[in-house]
Amino acid sequence: MKPVLNVREVWVEFHLITGLLGVKKRVYALRGVSFSVLEREVYGIVGASGSGKSTLLKVIMGFVKPTAGTVEIDGIDVLKVDRETRKNITKRIGYVSQNPLVAVNPRFKVKDIIAEPLRAVGVPKREIVKILPTLVEAVGLAPEVMELLPYELSLGMLQRVVIARAIAAKPRMLLLDEPTSALDSVTQSHITALLRELRELFGYTSILVSHDLRVVSRLADKLAIMMAGLILEEGSVADVLGKPLHPYTQALVDSLKFKEMREVFVADPRVCPYYTNCTQRLEEKCRILPPLVELSNMRKIRCWLYT
Repeated sequence: MKPVLNVREVWVEFHLITGLLGVKKRVYALRGVSFSVLEREVYGIVGASGSGKSTLLKVIMGFVKPTAGTVEIDGIDVLKVDRETRKNITKRIGYVSQNPLVAVNPRFKVKDIIAEPLRAVGVPKREIVKILPTLVEAVGLAPEVMELLPYELSLGMLQRVVIARAIAAKPRMLLLDEPTSALDSVTQSHITALLRELRELFGYTSILVSHDLRVVSRLADKLAIMMAGLILEEGSVADVLGKPLHPYTQALVDSLKFKEMREVFVADPRVCPYYTNCTQRLEEKCRILPPLVELSNMRKIRCWLYT
C-alpha cells in the first residue's frame, strides 16, 4: 500500500539575532524528519513545546518552507510543484488548530465559517446550503448554531465548528494540531470522542500532534516521539506506550506529566538532545547524535542503546 503522505529528511532552520551585539544564532526546528502515513491511518506525534511538531504540520501545509527535504502527497512532491498545483492539493487537506478562537473570522457566522473550504473548491452556493445542515449535525451541533457568531459559542462548540469546516470538502487528509489543548478536561473528552467517531465513520487519513499521550493513545494507530526537532522513537501505539524503548519515551510514559515539560532548541545538531537528562547514557558515545534505526517493520529508535 502506497503512503498518502511521505516526508523525507525535512530540515527547518531559522536564524535569530540575539544579544546587544546582534549575534546571529542558528536554530534548528526540524532535523532530518522522515515518516510515512498510510491510507486511513492516524499518525500521532507527541512532543513538548518546542519539539517541532507544529512546525512539521506547517511545512506540510506550505506555511513554512523547509531548508531541505521532500514532502510527497499521493506521490507528488508538493515542495517542487508550482503554486497553483500546490494550492489545489492543500485544498483537500483539513486543518484543525489548537485554539479555535484564532482559527475563525470573528465577523463570520458559523454557516460562513464552515462553508469556506466548500467555496474554495468551487461548490455552488445552492449545494452548500444543502450540505451545511449535515455537517453541523455530524459534529453534534444544533441547526440554529449556523446563524450565530463565534463569540456566542463556548470553546467546545467553536472547536466543533472548526472540525466541521475541516471535513466539509471531504479532505484527503486531516491535520490535527493539538485539537484539545485549549479545552477543559470534560470538553477534551467530548472532542476526542467526536474525532474518534468521525474517523470510524469516514476513515480519514490523519496526523495528530499533541503534548498529551492520553489523547494520542485514544486516537492514533502509530506514534512518533519528538524532541528538539528529531523523531526519537516510532512504532504502533501499543508498542511505544506498552514497551517504550527510548529513555525519553520511558520518562514520558512513567510520569504522564507531559504538560509540565518544556524544551529548548538545541543549537548543535550533532548532539543527542536527551544527553543531559538521560540516566542510561553511554557518556562519550551519547554526545554524538545516533541515527534513527529500524528494529522491525513497525519500530524505529534513535538511541545508542539499540544501535
